[in-house]
Amino acid sequence: MKYLLIILLAISVVHAKTGQEMVVNNRILTTVNGKTVSVLDVVKQMDVFLSQYYPQYLDSDVARLQFYKMQWKSTLQRMVDQELMMADAQSREVKATEAEVREEIQNRYGPNVMASLETLGLTYDEAKKMVHQDLVVQKIQWLRVTAKVLSKVTTETVKKAYESYLTKNPPKELWTYQFLTLRYDNPDIALSLAHQIENLQESSAHVLSVATELFKQKLPEAEWSHLSLSSEIQTEEKELSHAHREVLSALIPGAWSGPIVQQSRDGSKVVRIFHLKSHTKQETPLFENMAPGLRQELLNQYADKEMETYLARLHQRFNFNPSSFDIPPEFDPFPHGPL
Repeated sequence: MKYLLIILLAISVVHAKTGQEMVVNNRILTTVNGKTVSVLDVVKQMDVFLSQYYPQYLDSDVARLQFYKMQWKSTLQRMVDQELMMADAQSREVKATEAEVREEIQNRYGPNVMASLETLGLTYDEAKKMVHQDLVVQKIQWLRVTAKVLSKVTTETVKKAYESYLTKNPPKELWTYQFLTLRYDNPDIALSLAHQIENLQESSAHVLSVATELFKQKLPEAEWSHLSLSSEIQTEEKELSHAHREVLSALIPGAWSGPIVQQSRDGSKVVRIFHLKSHTKQETPLFENMAPGLRQELLNQYADKEMETYLARLHQRFNFNPSSFDIPPEFDPFPHGPL
């Protein structure tokens, strides 16, 4: 089948719900399956989409114009693909009944169908054709895509996805703590003094204040070089140093450790008292809890790939090149906003 691009420039207007008019640079964009698709056809499809999913934007001329400019090309491509699926459905005698169409029109446009269609600038016949096409496309998509995907996403497939998730997301063990550090030339004296505050069950800030006063009373300030409280440290088990883990693992949350002599980064010995604020372990999520979400994720992934393959086959079968739209790069179907 040979697809001809018929260029037919015209100026049309689209009436907004507010009574204003939006200028549309109308033209026939392509012919597919014997049907022409114009800019106005694309606009009608976009308005139907907005009415179904974002009806609040139909009242905003600025929002509608922005949506048109962003979505008209993808909407055009979707309309072309749907026409090709209609041709495929016809060859397989896939149909939608009149009863199905009437029911969907009621579901889509509500009890006052004609008023809703008038708001969108659609005739009943146009709405009927759109709904009929949507139903047939859904059916052929089920046969060509969804049924295949459902057969691929088995319980075993979901279990493998669960195992992959656990490998990439191992359980985490999180430590939150602070420590008080005393630097003194004689670690034994510093250790003796530190023992005098080890039983304090105070807040971190209070402990620092009490320790400072204690050391000032017991020692001349010149004899101890530094007393400090670290900022709050939050780290995973794998990043926790062996020396810190050894102390913290013996504590319960909220407790202070006894004074411990440790070697600082500069090689000097210091006395430290640790305060464990919290220790949490992230449990491994159960397969039963994750299975529904993993299954849906797999269905979406498989469906995207299967749909891409199906459309590629349709393009080849009906001799349609997706890049064959001969639309000038500078072409703007919506050159002006509402008048």
